[in-house]
Amino acid sequence: MAWYQKTLKKYGKDILSGTVFSFIYTLAFLLWIYGTGKTFSWMDISPIDLPSIFVRIFYSALTFMTLGAILYKIKFYKVLYQIVGDWRTFKEVKAVIWVLLMGIMFFAIVPFVINLLNGIISIGYNLFAFILYAFPPVGISIIIFAFYLYFKKQLRPKS
Repeated sequence: MAWYQKTLKKYGKDILSGTVFSFIYTLAFLLWIYGTGKTFSWMDISPIDLPSIFVRIFYSALTFMTLGAILYKIKFYKVLYQIVGDWRTFKEVKAVIWVLLMGIMFFAIVPFVINLLNGIISIGYNLFAFILYAFPPVGISIIIFAFYLYFKKQLRPKS
């Protein structure tokens, strides 16, 4: 006799009762969903908001760590100083470049990254919601498994 046959014979009643319970619960859940007229619909969620334009310190630090660091590594500022030659003019040109870099960061890079992250979160949320809508036993299993892990951790003796 194979291992799965022994297991099925030994735990057959438990497996059958668990299956029947899950099936009845799922059927009741589906009847409740369809009875209330709820259907699955794609939702566009945006949990991450764009930061305010007045957060200049954040953008200055972000620009310093990304675009400014790239320009520094390629020795752009050294070449710029050699081209300009005058320290005061160099500082003014560098300030203009810095404002442009912060504008690029605020109007292009940060909105792109935030929209990308919101899109990824939205797709993940909707796929999860669709799986729970289409297959309630999966959702029930996830919830029961989460409770099992939580209570298993809580009931473990502390050493």
